[in-house]
Amino acid sequence: MASKLHKKTWDEDVADLFHDSEPDPEIRPSVEASPRLYKLWDLNQKYLFLVENTLVADVKTSNLPEQLIAVLPNKTLDTAQKPIFMGPENKKSCLSCVKSGNGQYQIELKEKDIMDLYSDPKNTKAFTFYSKSAGDADTCSFESAEFPGWFLSTSSEAKKPIGLSQKEGPQNILFYFERKS
Repeated sequence: MASKLHKKTWDEDVADLFHDSEPDPEIRPSVEASPRLYKLWDLNQKYLFLVENTLVADVKTSNLPEQLIAVLPNKTLDTAQKPIFMGPENKKSCLSCVKSGNGQYQIELKEKDIMDLYSDPKNTKAFTFYSKSAGDADTCSFESAEFPGWFLSTSSEAKKPIGLSQKEGPQNILFYFERKS
């Protein structure tokens, strides 16, 4: 009888990322050569798409190509909170948490290579998210390191940019994930 494959939770997968990147004093330090890639979608089956340098959430029937998200660890912050950098695959930009002119917290794609953030993670709190499994083993959330209590979120409406919100409802801040590389 074949055993059922175990799908890792977000916490397990990201813990591996931090474990894999920790240097072993007995061997040459391990360095990530490239980011891990994930497909992310919310509880309403809205996937992330890149539209004119903005990440939007929309149903998969859209004609837009699905956007994979590149992930690397930020090892300068408390690794127990699984701090990560995130950005669109094959783009020289990363998600950044900023405060707008009217005082609202929001997500912007900033021109910054994720590999540069990983290699030299000084002054990178705005680019960092604390990640964890949430709800059940199949979902995760991403809390802004820059603005604690604010989470990566999708609108209840389709074709709207991703943003930051407080815990207003799990449909907005919880994501399913599938590792692609």
